[in-house]
Amino acid sequence: MTGENCARSFKVVGLLEVDLAVVLILIFAAISILFRTRVCLAGDTNSIAAHRLELRGTIKDSLGRPIAGAEVRLLEGGHAIARLRTDSAGAILFKSLAPGSYSVVATKQGYRQALQTIVLSSKKRSAPLIVTMEAKEALTLQLATARLDRARNDLSTEIGATAYRFDQPAIHKLPEGQNTNLAQVLQQAPGVSQDSYAQGQEQIHIHGENGGGIQYRINDIFMPEAVTSFGEIFSPRFVHSITLLTGVLPAEIGYRPEGVIDIRTKDGCTDGGPDNDNVEMYGGQRETVQPSFELGGCKGQFSYYFSGYYEHTSLGLQAPTDSPDPNHDYADQGQGFGYLSYLVNSDTRLSLVTGAAVNSFEIPPEPGLPQQFVLAGVPTYPSSQVKENELEQNYYGILSLQGAIGEHLNYQVAAFSRYYALKYSPDPIGDLIYNGVAAKILHTGFINGVQEDTSYKLGSSHTLRAGFYMSGEAIELDDHAQTFPATGGMQSSTTPISIFDDNNQIAWLLGFYAQDEWHPTEKLTINAGLRWDWMSAFVTQNQWSPRFAAEYLLTHSTTLHAGYARYFKVPPFDQVALETVQKFANTTNAAPINSGNDKIEAETDDYFDVGVRQRLLEGANVGIDGFYKFGHDQLDLAQLAGSVVTAPLNYRESRAWGSDFSLTFERYGLSAYLNFSYAVLQAQHISAGAFLADDADEIKYIANHWVTLDDDQMFVGSGGTSYKLWGFLLTADAIWGSGYRRGFANSGELPPIIQFNAAVVRSFRMPGVGKVEGRVSMINVFDHTYQIRNGSGIGVFSPSYGPRRALYAGIKIPLASIFKGSP
Repeated sequence: MTGENCARSFKVVGLLEVDLAVVLILIFAAISILFRTRVCLAGDTNSIAAHRLELRGTIKDSLGRPIAGAEVRLLEGGHAIARLRTDSAGAILFKSLAPGSYSVVATKQGYRQALQTIVLSSKKRSAPLIVTMEAKEALTLQLATARLDRARNDLSTEIGATAYRFDQPAIHKLPEGQNTNLAQVLQQAPGVSQDSYAQGQEQIHIHGENGGGIQYRINDIFMPEAVTSFGEIFSPRFVHSITLLTGVLPAEIGYRPEGVIDIRTKDGCTDGGPDNDNVEMYGGQRETVQPSFELGGCKGQFSYYFSGYYEHTSLGLQAPTDSPDPNHDYADQGQGFGYLSYLVNSDTRLSLVTGAAVNSFEIPPEPGLPQQFVLAGVPTYPSSQVKENELEQNYYGILSLQGAIGEHLNYQVAAFSRYYALKYSPDPIGDLIYNGVAAKILHTGFINGVQEDTSYKLGSSHTLRAGFYMSGEAIELDDHAQTFPATGGMQSSTTPISIFDDNNQIAWLLGFYAQDEWHPTEKLTINAGLRWDWMSAFVTQNQWSPRFAAEYLLTHSTTLHAGYARYFKVPPFDQVALETVQKFANTTNAAPINSGNDKIEAETDDYFDVGVRQRLLEGANVGIDGFYKFGHDQLDLAQLAGSVVTAPLNYRESRAWGSDFSLTFERYGLSAYLNFSYAVLQAQHISAGAFLADDADEIKYIANHWVTLDDDQMFVGSGGTSYKLWGFLLTADAIWGSGYRRGFANSGELPPIIQFNAAVVRSFRMPGVGKVEGRVSMINVFDHTYQIRNGSGIGVFSPSYGPRRALYAGIKIPLASIFKGSP
């Protein structure tokens, strides 16, 4: 290479190096600028993103049901900035929105366009948006009924309480289905135990209480309890669902807080019609015959539902011996129920509930008893021939107006009326010889009252509830007795004398309440309330009763609850006056204590409860609940004058504690449940009604010692299962109890109670008839003999045994098939 060429080459290379350096500098500068710009932009973006918000909500119809497939546009300044279509849950979600005002427009065929404006703020979290779309066509009666039912549910709350529900499918799975009486249904809930009384209606106790403190409500209306009845008044046949509430009850519950049995009745629009109207014939051993029917429907704005049954059996009351066929134990029971409603408009419903129950019972005697007294002209009279009878009548009606005003206000006002009568007819010879008294007892009552409840949703966090209750009851207590004169407690004449005692009383109840259900967070709910109650009957009392309960969603499957309640439990008004007792002085029916206090007062309790509900896995749930109470003027019932009629008494102090466990599983066609409860109820010093007890030494002992009350079983359990196999429903249930109290001051305990029941059910279609259901049930499958009572204990004089094994069968056919072809 020549020198000139080398010089030229170095010059070019130099220029290239210079140019390359400049390019590199320029590229580095550009990258630096770009990097800095990107950092700034990222900072701005993060700053904006920090203020970006989400808009969540749901599109619903006027019945509160989600609307799927609705076209939803989000407008800002009148311009659409986003759009979506709702899913099956009617949900909407718009993301990355800046603070400001937006409009949500929802459209769908068959509905009127809905528009709603919302302001999003970075300082305050907005509640989920709910957009309601109105259907272009008028709501059907069925849809309006469903909406009003949901609105009625808003009138009450269960926060803090423990709820056990039985719907019609659950009742159908019980061995006797709808032929199961209400008490037997409730025995499948934790803490509920059976007692003696009628085959058609066992008495029940909740955690050992027996002060007449169980409250029955029909469609949220409190139905005052009548005097003690053997027969069934409310049947599962007309029930859409039953909810048993125990624990800390909300402020709307007053007067009878041992437990609340809330019955939601069937409605012709939702539970009637050709597929549900039926007649059934059920019966079997013990000469049992029980026909029944259901009929319902709706037309225009009107809905109706009727049901009824009649039962005849030779095993009316629980037998005093272990015989499967006791003497003189026939019973006839009949019941009718009706529900009528009229839809005034889509937000207002007028309804009438009416029912009647007439029950007649023979009372089986205890054979082999020694004669206690001598009746002139009757040297011998076997106790197995004693014939006593009881007739019960109950009639009730509820007229209610229920509705909703806008989206926030719900109300129900109801007027109710109830008449009851209990007539006890003694054996005029046998009762004198074995009890020293033969008393014809008549208890009647006519109750009228009004109840009003209102709920108002105040924003997204508060639901306010308030209401009142007022009732007046005219009571008649007549006791026409034959008894023997006595001197020093010994019979002094074989010729009976007559004692007449007729009493009349007016009992008034008045109560007001207010409460707030508050959701301070998504997981925490607090319900705080206060009620005031006033009672004027044999005594006049009033009380302020605070209520407080909290429920916390610990996880998506774990819920904790706790609470406190002050209770004011009024006594049954079929009380015995001291004047009545004193009339029997110097007779064989004289009370061991014929003086003292006869003014039965309301029981006042301080009640604490804590519990947890846990979902173990899909279809499996467990609940554990613990309670403690201390009370004053504890109410209890004792048998009156050697009869099966009861009257109340008071203990000065009481205390109770225990826990409930429940486990349920429902999946793959298998339903199963298991309940176990522990409860102790103790009291001391009979402060009123001591003359109802039978032993002066016992009364003296109770004055200074805690005694367990006779209706308390320390341990109680129940369980059941059902499974669908090859078109058959196989079902079984069981109850178990550690045994009721017995002996002096209830110091002993009877052997455990246990009973298994089972059934096979099959539905099939019969040509020309329709869907037919057959059922075969067996009660006490293993024929286990157990004694419920042995005739001893405080205020207990009659022994009773559980039912022996019995086989029943039934067939249910459509009602329309009977009238097919009729002119």
